[in-house]
Amino acid sequence: MLDSQYALWHLLPILLIVAIFGGGAFIRLTMKAAQPPRDYGYVPKVSVLLPVYNEGAHVQDTIASILAADWPAQKLEIIAIDDCSADDSYRYLLQAQAEHPGRIFAGRNAANSGKHVTLAQALHQSTGEIVICIDSDCIFDRQVIRELVACFGDPRVGAVGGHVGIANVNDNIFTLCQALVYFMSFQAGKMMQNVQGSLFCISGCLFAVRRGIFLEVEEEVRTRNWFGVKVRDGEDRYMTHAILMRGWKTVLNPSAVCWTAAPARLEQLFAQQLRWRRSGLRDLFWTLARLPEHLRVLKARALLSAVLPEAAAVLWSLFLLTIIPVMGIGHAIETVALAFLTFSAAFIVAGLAYNRLIRHVAVGSEPIRTPLLAGLAGAWFFMDSLLITLMALLTFDVGVWGTREITPDTPSLSFP
Repeated sequence: MLDSQYALWHLLPILLIVAIFGGGAFIRLTMKAAQPPRDYGYVPKVSVLLPVYNEGAHVQDTIASILAADWPAQKLEIIAIDDCSADDSYRYLLQAQAEHPGRIFAGRNAANSGKHVTLAQALHQSTGEIVICIDSDCIFDRQVIRELVACFGDPRVGAVGGHVGIANVNDNIFTLCQALVYFMSFQAGKMMQNVQGSLFCISGCLFAVRRGIFLEVEEEVRTRNWFGVKVRDGEDRYMTHAILMRGWKTVLNPSAVCWTAAPARLEQLFAQQLRWRRSGLRDLFWTLARLPEHLRVLKARALLSAVLPEAAAVLWSLFLLTIIPVMGIGHAIETVALAFLTFSAAFIVAGLAYNRLIRHVAVGSEPIRTPLLAGLAGAWFFMDSLLITLMALLTFDVGVWGTREITPDTPSLSFP
């Protein structure tokens, strides 16, 4: 019995990768999962909410890409709020406001409050029927607003996400890893949820939502806590979840494209992934705590596709902690080696697919110069699934952003 149970856990990483990415790719190819219904005749006023923290001059690139989007100028506004940056970000916002009066509003928080509070401040100053929440380093494709808004032609859709590409894919192995993770996620991994209209996490880089719905969930998102400890991160996942629980559909349109810069240093990438994993695990526990309500609103199939990845990561990490005293060090090494090889193989396949498909799914994206290095990215994904999961379980009370703090040796980011 013990050997059969061990074999099941031994194969868990392989089964998870096949189910999420292989299954997602199959669903995309056979069920139009990447093509939500769209109405391009729907042209409401749009407000882009731009929270800014330590972005410096690069925020000018973000604003320029928004203004260049294919959308009527009289129906587009930018609400940019600086969250008490330690650099000159606010000066660049004021400069943009002066250059584009009536189209850009620049404000500043009284104290550093986090992205969730900054978005709420921007929301209450916006006037658009549709609001698009983004990160301050986000670069828009010209068609991204049109592609996002067209999905709201379906009156059942409450929020829409898009494909987030990596602008600095070839900087080093860390940015290459992120490019592949994003590509696998947006082009395959989310398709199982997308075909059901129940996407559980729309990326905060590109999050479009009906203004009335955002107003309805804003206080819940802003005041959420973890056993009394205020939560500053993961507002995108929590807001997506809150919208779903109100009966709205949430979908991904891979034709809506933007680019962001991935962390190019290991400590920044580690901090980012740790923050994301905390967010995912909190969401898992919040879901389990209200399981009957979730089953009633979302039904079993949609709920399973949402909780399976995070639950499997937790269970497998705990399994590895217990395997040494129970089965011995040899079994532990065998299990880790198999998982590592599985992740590496999956990433090599993804790297080859990335170069064949990226210019079709995200026009303007840069191909990977050395796709076989994608196998090394599997090492990161393995560590993400094991070490970062364990650390996240022990650090739910940490609220540091982790990737935007300024230090003397913080490198500047550039966009193509």
